[in-house]
Amino acid sequence: MLIAAFLWSIAVVTFKSVSKNLSPFLINSLKNTIALFFFGILFYFFEFSFWYPELSLYEYLIIIFSGVLGMGIGDSLFVYSLSRIKANQVAIIDTFAPVMNYILSFLLLGTILSASQTFGSIIVITAILFVTYESRIDTNQKQTDKKGVSFQILATFVSCLGIVILKPVLNKVGGSIEAQLWVTAFRLIPGVLIAWIIFFCQKNSLQLLSGLKNKIIFKKMIFGTFVGTFLALSFWIVGYANIEEPPIASIIGQSAVIFITIFSSIFLKEKITKIKIGSIILAIVGVIIIVT
Repeated sequence: MLIAAFLWSIAVVTFKSVSKNLSPFLINSLKNTIALFFFGILFYFFEFSFWYPELSLYEYLIIIFSGVLGMGIGDSLFVYSLSRIKANQVAIIDTFAPVMNYILSFLLLGTILSASQTFGSIIVITAILFVTYESRIDTNQKQTDKKGVSFQILATFVSCLGIVILKPVLNKVGGSIEAQLWVTAFRLIPGVLIAWIIFFCQKNSLQLLSGLKNKIIFKKMIFGTFVGTFLALSFWIVGYANIEEPPIASIIGQSAVIFITIFSSIFLKEKITKIKIGSIILAIVGVIIIVT
């Protein structure tokens, strides 16, 4: 999960760097499509089966619905908000995912955390609140960013719902990494379709494709997709499948805020303050308590 968080943070900073040149909905459509291509190559060279016949029709539909929510709608909202607000602010808002994940896991799966896991979660959330408060006093933010924040909150909820409903299917798949990767790839298919539908619903959508003529931007999209939607998503799903409590997987995964804050400061020149540094340290302590 920590590897997934690290890789995803690199992808977020990469996608942020191209968000001023490409439509956010085109970014999501491309990253899903390119990632599906990478999975096709992976399955071909490692001779993985392109179909997993051990699931029921209902379970296949759950994977499809999860893909529509997470990879289609959720990621479209995520990249849209990323084009409006800072990368570290997107990450900070997204770290409320463990709270949403816990509520949804409790309501849908009946998951309950232990005392130490709850304590570690409180520490992580406290760190998040510190950084959130620090972000609110950033006077450089424009008024329109409120819309970006709202869409990011909605993206977080939709994505959490998509991953929580997938947990029973991953439990049935068991410890087979090949099967877990198959679920990851199959989940991308509806994500690709929904993402392109959303993109072509925009006005002048064909004209927006012209941004891909820039070779540097296109290379960044391939790189961001490879480390993010392909590698990070694979590590995330495999980690999520092998951690019994979904909220714990979510909390560990949200340690990406640490890496995003650092990388956005280095590569995007976004300001990193003492409060953010202290919050990062606090979040690390919380994650250590949770996993131990």
